[in-house]
Amino acid sequence: MHVGIFADMEGSFGIWRMRQCRMGTPEWQYGRECLTKDVNCVIQGAFDGGAQQVTVKDTHEVGFNCIIDKLDRRAHYVGGHFIRPTFFGNIADYDLVLYVAIHAASGTPDAFFPHTHYGIFSEFRVNGKLACEMDIYGAYLGEFGVPVGFVSGEEIAIKQALQVLPWAKSVIVDKRKEAYTSGKESIQYINEGRNRLRETAQTAVREASRMKPLLLPGPLYFEAVFRNEALANTFNTWRFNQTQNMVEWDASNMIEGFEKFNKLTFFPKNRYPFRRPLLFLMRSFYRIKNTYFVPTPNSEGASLT
Repeated sequence: MHVGIFADMEGSFGIWRMRQCRMGTPEWQYGRECLTKDVNCVIQGAFDGGAQQVTVKDTHEVGFNCIIDKLDRRAHYVGGHFIRPTFFGNIADYDLVLYVAIHAASGTPDAFFPHTHYGIFSEFRVNGKLACEMDIYGAYLGEFGVPVGFVSGEEIAIKQALQVLPWAKSVIVDKRKEAYTSGKESIQYINEGRNRLRETAQTAVREASRMKPLLLPGPLYFEAVFRNEALANTFNTWRFNQTQNMVEWDASNMIEGFEKFNKLTFFPKNRYPFRRPLLFLMRSFYRIKNTYFVPTPNSEGASLT
């Protein structure tokens, strides 16, 4: 069995504020340590559950947030975005995806940095329903026949994910500062939480046959509500139908709809013909930069294990 571990960052144990997720800061370097430890626990759980092969796909910002030298050596690591065969790279032989450290959807009140795919939207809807990334990524993977069987992250993010992935196993992660700055209590909480990551991932892999690819029947109608009209004007280079700060489009399935979504966010029209070499250069640049040229970590008083 080939298990893909997809890794965001906001929903990691040990992280409680956005600067710890913002690439290039000393606090982010601390956040990378948190994410890498979470991912290692899920890798261990995947192998304990019967996986023969594990690939870690880093999906936060431009990728390369995990500290590669500290990852479990048994796992293959993939950072950055792709064009072919999919946006996430080669996923053709994945049997199951475990998604670590997710966050809530754009427009979710009182959540920890809620956003959907890109932090420029106040809301994102599919067929009139507020959509989180598990709606979109789960359905995109589902159309390739790959189920999502595990999610970890903030409680509201887990609730949103389980609305569309009711079969998935889950681990809830506290986002309050005091959960991670209270000495021995924090250390105990983090250790217990990471044990849950390992045990729950193990269960998800053992029960992989019960997991279902998420399939949203088309046609699909997408609405991206930008934070303001100026942002919508800047990003809507493809001239999708726009009314003030809302951009909308139709698609026959999620693969088509997600490709248009990426045109709105990552592939403006003037760069689209050059997207393959540009993404290759970006992957190469950030792999080197985030491996060899990083700041000293600032843990901001976190209780470190």
